[in-house]
Amino acid sequence: MTVSFGVEFEFDLIEPNNRRVVSSGSTPYYTAPNWGYQNDPTATIELRSPIFTSLEQFIHEVNSQFGNMVNINHTYIPYPFNDRSRSLGQHIHIGQPNRRLSSSLKTKIAKKVVSFYPLLAALHAQPIPSIRGLNTIYARSIEYYRTVISTDHYCEISDSHNGTVEFRLFDSNIPQASLTCAWILTELAKKAIRNSREEDNNNIDFAAYNQERTSALRYGLIALDVTNYLKKLKEVIGVVEIPNIPSIKEALFLLARYRLNFYGVFKYTSVKPYDYCKAQYSDCSKFLENLLRIDNLQHADKVRNWVNEAQQIENIDQLIGLSIAVDRSLAERLNQAIEERAVAQLSTTQPIERGLTRSRVREAIENHSYLICRINQIRSMSVNEVADHISMLLRQHGDGLVNVLTPHEIIRSPARFYVLVAQDRHTYEIQICGAIAINVNTGEISSLVVDRRFRRLGIARLLLQHVFDVARERGLSQIHAYVRKENEACMALHRSLGFEERERTDRAILFVKQLRGA
Repeated sequence: MTVSFGVEFEFDLIEPNNRRVVSSGSTPYYTAPNWGYQNDPTATIELRSPIFTSLEQFIHEVNSQFGNMVNINHTYIPYPFNDRSRSLGQHIHIGQPNRRLSSSLKTKIAKKVVSFYPLLAALHAQPIPSIRGLNTIYARSIEYYRTVISTDHYCEISDSHNGTVEFRLFDSNIPQASLTCAWILTELAKKAIRNSREEDNNNIDFAAYNQERTSALRYGLIALDVTNYLKKLKEVIGVVEIPNIPSIKEALFLLARYRLNFYGVFKYTSVKPYDYCKAQYSDCSKFLENLLRIDNLQHADKVRNWVNEAQQIENIDQLIGLSIAVDRSLAERLNQAIEERAVAQLSTTQPIERGLTRSRVREAIENHSYLICRINQIRSMSVNEVADHISMLLRQHGDGLVNVLTPHEIIRSPARFYVLVAQDRHTYEIQICGAIAINVNTGEISSLVVDRRFRRLGIARLLLQHVFDVARERGLSQIHAYVRKENEACMALHRSLGFEERERTDRAILFVKQLRGA
């Protein structure tokens, strides 16, 4: 049984001085035989590959296409990364050669893949997607066909007029990423086709799926339970050998051992974009080895070790073993950090946190030198660092009146966390002063905490007012929050902002606010 696939590549161009070249539908300067070109207003160039029936054919054809593009004209070469104003996608079509898939078979393939789709998205995704991504109409659910799974324009599984199932991914879409995803997709498709006569009892929890997909797009692999995904993959496709193709082995090794995706390696090695793209487009069968050809590569010794370690990977069981070891290590480090923080609290009366003083935070608030933003929008801090700080605030400054979450739980939470970040206008030093979480689907405010050093400066009020705006943008007519009865200050704040008491339980009071202009 043969499963075929084709790929649509979207990209901009980049010059040797690392300047991005952006235009709509410009003519490519090279198209290999059997490759197609189509205009796309969201990308400078979009190319359609031939139909592939093997990974080796993909490597040969892609190296011919992009290798010539790189060698013919050194003025600019393909550039596959999104930024905050561009959305460059990568569409992989799965089918069978010389035939159109039936509607029922397309549905079976889609359902077989959907539970793994967040993992494929995380393998690509940058930590901060384009503005055209999660904040616009392109991120809303669009049902293209009733029989095939679909979620949105950014990351979807949909029907295709070619008689295939179309899998759309975005960000960091170098051919090495396509190759790795194509192997996983074709193995899953083979399983679906082989068992096509079996009754389909695979009910999909779309709420859970959308949460996983969104976390994957925002934060990459660190937001997912990678071990569980690998175990599920083994259950579905069985114990199969991983192809002896370096780029696939390296991608899966880094995924399991370090939770690093293609974009993460790009940032870790601090390669200039032009050099990175030129190296990667020269040979898609390799990934890390291509990086080692770049002069003055940061962490070159580490990359060499990765190359050697990745080549030892032969099957999914080895990946699962690596991933379990990572889970244990993270758990041990978390427990150690909690113990160290507890000891520090007992041994000193001084606050553990460092940063801006109360007077400097007050000055920042009064001069509007602050920002309320998502946890992935603080440029000087990683998502993990911000989530760790929020977890600390909940634990040490919640006064026992909020639910304490771990950093991992914060990242994976169905609620959106926003933080208020104050900045000193003279030193540009920043300070996270408080956090709030709202479920934008239900309107529930699930967390609100302010660093006790900065209370009574209006920070909680600013955070609440911000989520009012967020809720209105989402079209919510009301929001609500449960406030514990002993938290009198929080209850007074909610009343002052127009919340009304609706229900009382033994421990908490439900406050509801109607939103105008929603």
